[in-house]
Amino acid sequence: METKLQLIFTLSTLISITGSSDVFGAVGESVQLEMQNPGAEFKTLSWIFNGSKNVLYYNKKNNDIDLSPNYRDRVEFDKETYSLTLKNLQKNDSGLYEVIIFLRFSRYIKGFTLSVFDPVKSPLLTFQQNPDSCNVTLTCRGHDLSIGSSCYNTTCEEKEVTSPGGVALSLSVLDSSIVCNHSNPISWKKTTVELEIFRYLCPSEDAVSPPAGESAGVSVCLVKTGLYSITLIILLSAVITVHLRERCNKSSN
Repeated sequence: METKLQLIFTLSTLISITGSSDVFGAVGESVQLEMQNPGAEFKTLSWIFNGSKNVLYYNKKNNDIDLSPNYRDRVEFDKETYSLTLKNLQKNDSGLYEVIIFLRFSRYIKGFTLSVFDPVKSPLLTFQQNPDSCNVTLTCRGHDLSIGSSCYNTTCEEKEVTSPGGVALSLSVLDSSIVCNHSNPISWKKTTVELEIFRYLCPSEDAVSPPAGESAGVSVCLVKTGLYSITLIILLSAVITVHLRERCNKSSN
């Protein structure tokens, strides 16, 4: 029994596993799987994909890199940090990448779980009024997700939903707008609707007064009409006066 325990302890010291880090990338872009120097001399290093697919093999002593044909022109290897950069990402590049460094008496393993996403598109935000009330039904759609919510006048219900793949859709109120936000770990888009629209849909609850400029416009119009009337009266009086004088002059002669 003691011999077995010693063997298990010895094997555990030969392999150093630091766990896996989550990394996100966009289709067509690049991402770096950043390594930290193990702090010890080593002979060789390997990058592998999903536990079995070789990406590259590096012999430090000979300064030689053996790159898999499937990754030619698609990866860059930093000989100082041992980091790997993947270029022109595609959806099928998603998976587990591991670097295995063969030290003198042990192995150092570091994992990176890469998820590649398409940039999201702007969500579609629509609303429909209930003809019998001030209730408005909101619908927000993006990708394969959809959210339904309701507003009464300018009070709206906020909601959020997230898919297992990390795509999120949310409805929220920000300042004077309703915001439909569509996002994933590498991008986001939003569509907004002004809350003021719902005030006009429900005038009995919250009547909107006409702008001050409209009242001012009516007053100016009345003043102009009055001035025109006065001018017309003055002109008419002048014509009548001239006419009466002419008649008086004819009578005198």
